Amino acid sequence: MTLPDQIILPLRRDYENAEDTDRYDVDLVRSLQESYEQVAENVNGFIRSDAEVDQAKWVPEVAGTAVAGVWPYVRQVGWSIRQGIFTELFFDIEWGVSTGVGVLYLQLPYRVLQSAGMPFVGAVQISGIATGPYTAYYINAIPNTYRGEFWTSGSGLATTTFAAGPAGRVIGSVKYIGVADE
Repeated sequence: MTLPDQIILPLRRDYENAEDTDRYDVDLVRSLQESYEQVAENVNGFIRSDAEVDQAKWVPEVAGTAVAGVWPYVRQVGWSIRQGIFTELFFDIEWGVSTGVGVLYLQLPYRVLQSAGMPFVGAVQISGIATGPYTAYYINAIPNTYRGEFWTSGSGLATTTFAAGPAGRVIGSVKYIGVADE
């Protein structure tokens, strides 16, 4: 992302006579409008359509952190909305018996911004995955990685990751600040 380092506006003294007032006003408004558009485009980015980047290039996949494994997918549905460096993902993934081992994670399409904490948390609905007494499920976009790890918590229980299951389904969404690394 590059912001303009200088904004050049027309100066009144550059116009030859008082009759040039209307031309000066038009030039000034045009310059201000162009400057605003540049700043807004650089700060906010632009929303890309499915055909340009998002849905066509991102098919959600899961893996295990210790052994990525083989995942016989039954369903892989995903959407990605990227506005500037803000990334929002929606996914529905179901698989049969897998060979993944370790913490279950979602492969993210854009690297997550470096952060001292884990501020990028999304909601998840699961089925077919044994998580013991835990009752709430989340996805954490792990800073400076392409991973969204699945976490769980319950009443009186510490929040923890959950293991890659032999079969299951995860449906959810997560929003994070990505790195402009396309």
